[in-house]
Amino acid sequence: MKIIRILLVACLATMASCNKYLDIIPDNVPTLDQAFQLRATAKKYLFTCYSYIPQLGDVSANYAILGSREISTPYPGSQSGVRNSIIELAYDYQNIVNPIANYWSGGGDYGGTPMFIAIRTCNTFLANIHKVPDIQEPERKRWIAEVKTLKAFYHFWLLRMYGPIPIVKESLPISADVEAVRVKRQPVDEVSAYIVQLLDEARADLPLIITNQREELGRMTQPIALAIRAYTLMLNASPLFNGNKDYAGFGHTTSQPLFSPEFSAAKWTLAAKACEDAIAAAHDAGYKLHRFIKPFDMKDIGDSTRICMDIRGAVTEEWNSEVIWTLTHSSTGALQRQCAPRNDVYSYTISLWAANMKACEIFYTKNGVPIDEDPSWDYANRYTTLKTVPATHRAILKPNYTTSAFNIDREYRFYADLAFDGSSYFMKQRSNEDNLLYINTMWGSSSSNGLSRTSFTGYWPKKMVSWKTSGDGGSYAPDSYAWPAIRLTALYLMYAEALNETEGPGARAYQYLDSVRARAGLKGVVESWANYSRNPSRPASKEGLRGIIQHETMAEFIFEGENYWNMRRWKRLDYMNRPVTGWDIQQNTPAMFYRMRTLYTPNNTYREFLAPIAERDLNVNPNLVQNPLW
Repeated sequence: MKIIRILLVACLATMASCNKYLDIIPDNVPTLDQAFQLRATAKKYLFTCYSYIPQLGDVSANYAILGSREISTPYPGSQSGVRNSIIELAYDYQNIVNPIANYWSGGGDYGGTPMFIAIRTCNTFLANIHKVPDIQEPERKRWIAEVKTLKAFYHFWLLRMYGPIPIVKESLPISADVEAVRVKRQPVDEVSAYIVQLLDEARADLPLIITNQREELGRMTQPIALAIRAYTLMLNASPLFNGNKDYAGFGHTTSQPLFSPEFSAAKWTLAAKACEDAIAAAHDAGYKLHRFIKPFDMKDIGDSTRICMDIRGAVTEEWNSEVIWTLTHSSTGALQRQCAPRNDVYSYTISLWAANMKACEIFYTKNGVPIDEDPSWDYANRYTTLKTVPATHRAILKPNYTTSAFNIDREYRFYADLAFDGSSYFMKQRSNEDNLLYINTMWGSSSSNGLSRTSFTGYWPKKMVSWKTSGDGGSYAPDSYAWPAIRLTALYLMYAEALNETEGPGARAYQYLDSVRARAGLKGVVESWANYSRNPSRPASKEGLRGIIQHETMAEFIFEGENYWNMRRWKRLDYMNRPVTGWDIQQNTPAMFYRMRTLYTPNNTYREFLAPIAERDLNVNPNLVQNPLW
């Protein structure tokens, strides 16, 4: 029992007691052997392997959404369905006693699935699936490939969070002694290589597309496996893991470092090829960037609305052509209630998740360059200058309305992704451009109505809210789409990033970067910088294009949680330490309302690049070492 306690608490072991095992095998199956006597029970065990995938559409599971501080929310506060610990994480309350979002050994009330148990479950399946007699060999191979892909993903999840982790290739026998289960963390290069190995073994036996959509949507495919492979090699090539001298000497001994302090250009070459392979598979499977398809009963819409809907639908249009991996078990109804502003039509929402105004500076001007680079934009007075909205802007802003210059002449993603005072809100019940809904957040309006259910910055992440949501003054019925875990856009931007690192600026890097910009209604990067930037030659240098690609990635994936990880792999403390800012929302005149306030200023160091391991796990397994500075 001492051994079993070590295995469960540290989550580094791979077998558990019978009672623990009975929690995860199919109903009415009392022993492990019986779980693999028939195809039907083995299939249930297969789905158990899937069950550990984090439910990223859940307000308390995707901690990266709030952790990125692109979205913030009042603290403390009692918010239905949201773990207080996840809110605490966004306010720098991470700790080593009860780590928030503990995916190493499970977080209980603090969130987090024990991923080493997920890996153990996969190992059990792989060790026993050969026993099933009533299964055709092609299907057996496919199931094995699916579970290898899941096992690779669980290792990747831990690698991205904690850096070096123990590699769990096989289940240890129950007779293993104490020292055998006290495993060590292994270098990030070895972990990355093992993930790639699993995915290489799996790819040939996975389907290119799901043909039986009624029963199999969400299961592993070749494009998903290759996308996970690309993510892994991009992480291993990025500054956090590639030549990171901040972690020099970190390891079990000085002669066994867990991070190599030497930069390797070959890692970027591998990452670029992995992105290329993943994109090719995605294209073969028919994936392409999403475009809005207007319902037949909707009146014609203008170009501004169409571009905004192209952008919004990439996340909220379920099973759209861009989403490579959709998490069918992860619904977004509660998330949308947090992100949707109250208004004259949809008043029955929670509305407490606020877009950080400082993060919203990442959106370009209408000319497709950063707001501090465009000479036509008054950057110094962007907050205090008030302007009247021209009538020609009616598709995105309320005509003849007074607003801050910060809200005018921005790129379409600004208007597609944000709801704010005077912005349009194109929704199912108000989809006529002649009768658009406009948001009013001035104090005492329907969108504010006190501090209990409103954005404390004056901005809401509209990006997360489906336009098909319906309701009235007394009800709210979100169109609860499944969470888009991997989008084709991410592969395009990662490929452009890897190409720039291996080849420098060139046509291929521009091609993939510009395809994302085109969907957002922007001109190509070279043309935009040449015509509208104070630094027209910036895309021509590797350093300049690197910054542009990172900026583009941040704008494209804002509010989705993706940038939580991007900031870390790039070692961008400047992004991580952006203060949470917003308007003075308890005012009812433009001159008073449009005053910028700082609500919270983080103070992250490179400690926050990796999550901490719980003290209890270190005590149970003294062969582990804690991440730096924790």
